[in-house]
Amino acid sequence: MKKLEVFNLKKKYGDFQLDVSFDVSSEEFVSILGPSGSGKSTLLHIIAGFINPDSGQILKNGKDITNMPANKRNIGVVFQDYALFPYLTVFSNIAFGLKVKRQSVAYIRNAVFEIAEKFGISKLLEKYPDYISGGEKQRVALARAMIVKPEILLMDEPLSSLDAKIREKLMKDLREFHKEFRITVIYVTHDQTEAMFLSDRIILLNNGKVDQIGTPLHLYENPSTDFAKRFLGKMNILKIDGKTIFVRPENVIFGKKGRFEGVIKDIIYLAGFAEIEVSTRFGTVIAREFLRNVKNLKVGSDIRFDLLQITNN
Repeated sequence: MKKLEVFNLKKKYGDFQLDVSFDVSSEEFVSILGPSGSGKSTLLHIIAGFINPDSGQILKNGKDITNMPANKRNIGVVFQDYALFPYLTVFSNIAFGLKVKRQSVAYIRNAVFEIAEKFGISKLLEKYPDYISGGEKQRVALARAMIVKPEILLMDEPLSSLDAKIREKLMKDLREFHKEFRITVIYVTHDQTEAMFLSDRIILLNNGKVDQIGTPLHLYENPSTDFAKRFLGKMNILKIDGKTIFVRPENVIFGKKGRFEGVIKDIIYLAGFAEIEVSTRFGTVIAREFLRNVKNLKVGSDIRFDLLQITNN
């Protein structure tokens, strides 16, 4: 079942124009991925009802909501800056949407306690946003959005301001929350790791247009455009025998019987693996290896290698 359908949606700002069509299935987690300025947040705000499109159509459950007010769409939004009310306690922030809907005091109290427990923030209910961490603020923002039981949850770069460890933990939590609540999620990010980890499908956006749509694995292994090949993960772009080819670093395989040869230019140690830069007759090639496989490699040494899963231009 199609939860959301977007047809020929257009919005122009100066020289920039958003022009997109796509659909999102019920209970699907879809990331809108792209560089800064590609139109991701503008698209999200149009779906939410905060910005009016110049033309096009948005359907939710087959019903046209293109011109429907934001507060009538039953779509939740979690913003990058959390947008919590600093003068309200965590309890009151979470309860805000239910109070607007004029739910009873007893209903609100029970609902807040229940969702706070699910999000692991029960001990924060009497605190104010200025006295809790960034990760805790994000959980509060999620709880506030989810407590009104939206049909669709929109998330606008919600993890971008968090440090690496908290971000990794919340990414795992988001996957679990999505499974538990079985809600349709549209998630805006410029971070490939987030999109690959969280999504059922990725909509790759470039300069206001849909560049490619597919599962994370399909987009990574079968990028169909030059932009996708360059944007999704690292890619060696090489010219060999008059042909431009694209090879992922993990598909550069070292071995004594390799078809190609070069000299190790640099070894960059990262978390759990290393990137090895090899100078060759057709340019620098970057390979990726587990740390245990690079112990005997030295800068300045000759090395042979093969290229696997080559994609031609």
